Amino acid sequence: MKYMFQFAIVAMLLLLGGCSESSNDKRTSTGAFSRIEGIVTDRDGPITSGKIIIKDKNGAAITSVALNGDSRYSADIPANAAYPVFLEIEGHDELLEAVVLDPTAAKQDITPMSSLVVRSARDLGGVTKENMARAAINAISQSKTASGKNTTAGFKGDPTKQYGGWH
Repeated sequence: MKYMFQFAIVAMLLLLGGCSESSNDKRTSTGAFSRIEGIVTDRDGPITSGKIIIKDKNGAAITSVALNGDSRYSADIPANAAYPVFLEIEGHDELLEAVVLDPTAAKQDITPMSSLVVRSARDLGGVTKENMARAAINAISQSKTASGKNTTAGFKGDPTKQYGGWH
């Protein structure tokens, strides 16, 4: 139990601290827009059709991008967008969504786990950095409980991608 708590703390620090970009990154950003990219998957695998609708914090659609046979997407978010912005996949049976908290984020996958984190943050009182961190820890716990695993021994890879990929 002690190690699970320590892992959760380290994972949250990586999630929150890993969102900024260094000058060596290939992120495209100008005064006019900020680029976000990622993949879209559901429980069955990659989603290759549909449209990602990007909405500002007030729920107004600010841009969209189509998935044309590829689960990868790239979208330009206008510089004047009111953050956080929400990404939702349209044209899919299950509501899949993710949130981008600020314009420094460059990658955001849209998955069932990212959807769980967003819903949990809303239940905690709103989509803020603090609530997203708490929701991510809760989602990690739910995921481990649902799979019957109570340790982190099966963890592999980047924790920012392992649990939904939100930044």
